[in-house]
Amino acid sequence: MAGRPNARLLALCSLAVGAIYAAGYVYTEPAAHAVPAAGTVSGTTAAGTPASSVGSSSPQSSSAAASSSATRYNDGTYNGSAANAYGTLSVSVTVSGGRIQSVQITSYNMHYPQSFIDPQLNQEVLQSQSYNVMMVSGATASSDNFVQAVYNALQNARG
Repeated sequence: MAGRPNARLLALCSLAVGAIYAAGYVYTEPAAHAVPAAGTVSGTTAAGTPASSVGSSSPQSSSAAASSSATRYNDGTYNGSAANAYGTLSVSVTVSGGRIQSVQITSYNMHYPQSFIDPQLNQEVLQSQSYNVMMVSGATASSDNFVQAVYNALQNARG
């Protein structure tokens, strides 16, 4: 009989861990595909002047995000940055002919190595011509900062 309470405790602990994992997944999954929140991104233009606040110009729906791939941007090089509890990240986005030609991470001070997201996310931005790219599992905070920084740079490219 001494083994039976241990088996119940093990089963209860296993269920608790599973429930916590499932709750965390359900809670964080929508954030992996979310549009950056208004006012959460900051950066500078290519000229080094402060960028205007994102404010109400951030997309409010998935249809707005989907149409961003058809958006033409002003030619030039634009900078954007973002920060969260795990660090900061800055990017430089080059636009030519109204299309995104390159995305480079210019400053990276995050918990996990830059190689977790670079060059994968850079290539996705080029392919989709949008900041709206998939998050990298295991580097969610870095992915989120990257998306927000690219979003900010593209807001500056819209003029």
